Amino acid sequence: MGRRGPAPAPTALKLLRGERRPSRVNYHEPRPSGGLPERPADLAPGAAAAWNRVIAELGSSGVLTTLDRDVLRAYAEAVDRYEQSAVTLAGSGPLIRGARAGELIKNPLHQIVRDNALLVLAFGRELGATPSARAGLRAPGAEPGAKLAAFLARSGRG
Repeated sequence: MGRRGPAPAPTALKLLRGERRPSRVNYHEPRPSGGLPERPADLAPGAAAAWNRVIAELGSSGVLTTLDRDVLRAYAEAVDRYEQSAVTLAGSGPLIRGARAGELIKNPLHQIVRDNALLVLAFGRELGATPSARAGLRAPGAEPGAKLAAFLARSGRG
């Protein structure tokens, strides 16, 4: 029988969430070489834009490494396919004329949109790119009041 329950969170995510109990942190977890994954040159423009958004938002968190390149690529390509098929579906409508006597049938694009939306959600969860995946994260310098404290320190009021 397979493993039950949710997949274990990576150590970096646990530490970002504030976990400090040694029994819950795997200090022997394999650590891929550092650095951010390099964007593949052959990505479509929409996929490249999705890639850039993820790197801009999550790149400094320390969670993404060069080993995550393929997962990030699959996510970016799913986002691009989703956006393209959603636009096409919106233009053609949810129903189209079928081959038999012109009857109305469900637009096959609906399935493509739904499949890619599910892929975006699944890969987004893995990358920490969904609201629920980020809910427990604490990024350095993002403590409550950090911006106000920095402003007060610069202005000489703190």
